[in-house]
Amino acid sequence: MRRFFVEEIDIKNGLCVIPEKEAKHMIKVLRMKQGDTFILMDEKGNRFESVIEDISRYEVSARVIKEIPKLPTSPVAINIYQAVIKPRKMDYLVEKTSELGVTRIIPFYSERTVIKLDEKKASNKTRHWKEIARSASKQSGRLLPAEIVEPVQFSDLLKSLGGTDGLKIVLWEGENVTDLKELLRNEISSSNFTGIIGPEGGFTKREIDQLRDAGIIPVSLGSRILRAETASIVFSTIIQYEWGDLGI
Repeated sequence: MRRFFVEEIDIKNGLCVIPEKEAKHMIKVLRMKQGDTFILMDEKGNRFESVIEDISRYEVSARVIKEIPKLPTSPVAINIYQAVIKPRKMDYLVEKTSELGVTRIIPFYSERTVIKLDEKKASNKTRHWKEIARSASKQSGRLLPAEIVEPVQFSDLLKSLGGTDGLKIVLWEGENVTDLKELLRNEISSSNFTGIIGPEGGFTKREIDQLRDAGIIPVSLGSRILRAETASIVFSTIIQYEWGDLGI
């Protein structure tokens, strides 16, 4: 059954109005019609089986049939600090890590970040990434979409990590002592996990030293050098498999 997302489900006399953007997608793109059923979701994790009651030019009126029990949340909150990378790669990263159940994505700028956005472009990009995360949540059936934060500077990243709990790691191709597999096997599972992934050109040694000083553990994924977007997806999958909800 198709899923559609609204900010808040407002039910009056058993009916709910689907706003213009989702309504257009339902009618113009998917060619849905009166009597078609679907699942309506909102940002609070509410889900309702609904049926199209009426269609107008700019909105769809749906009758709520029944509430669907909320899905359990993942036992681990996964926070990804991702250096801003090229647009298509960043879009792909946001989509796939959102499907995998990542809780929060915080883009940042580091010394080797190629893409630098001004305030207006950063705001527009953040809205774009949020839409991708919402679409991914509909596709994957997750309870809530990933939270997307506007890009921050590397110095702000260091400050924000100081007050967070849980295991915090940075993926670094120069690490030759600690690997993620061994670290997870020896670590007691945590409800909060933070991973930091650099840009296409990687981190500088100075940045890695600053992260170490902030209590972040550099780890390796082995002998392969992964692209930034691949590293984020692999990292998210591993954490969900070991500590999260990739299982029955």
